[in-house]
Amino acid sequence: MLDNSFSYCINGKCSKKDKCLRFIEKKNINIGETYLALNEEECSKNNCYINKNEYYKKMILDAIEREPIDNLDRKFLLNICCSLLKKSEEFNLDNKLKQKIRNLENN
Repeated sequence: MLDNSFSYCINGKCSKKDKCLRFIEKKNINIGETYLALNEEECSKNNCYINKNEYYKKMILDAIEREPIDNLDRKFLLNICCSLLKKSEEFNLDNKLKQKIRNLENN
């Protein structure tokens, strides 16, 4: 979900890499993805820096709280929840997410 939502930045000299969701190390580059080299001034001006932990936690909580509107949406949400399961352990949300997955599988 997150990986395909934007282009990546490969500015290895950036001092704010830990706060940037766009940054990726060159060793993790995949063919077919888009990469940019943005400078810190551009990123600061465009408010590109965020707290990754807050972002991921909010994404997981949103998935837990969201109710599907139809069968296709339920399958999509189930896929999202399954893909976030490993990450949810870092925030102690894995039990809630597992329950959400069970509920989606049983409906």
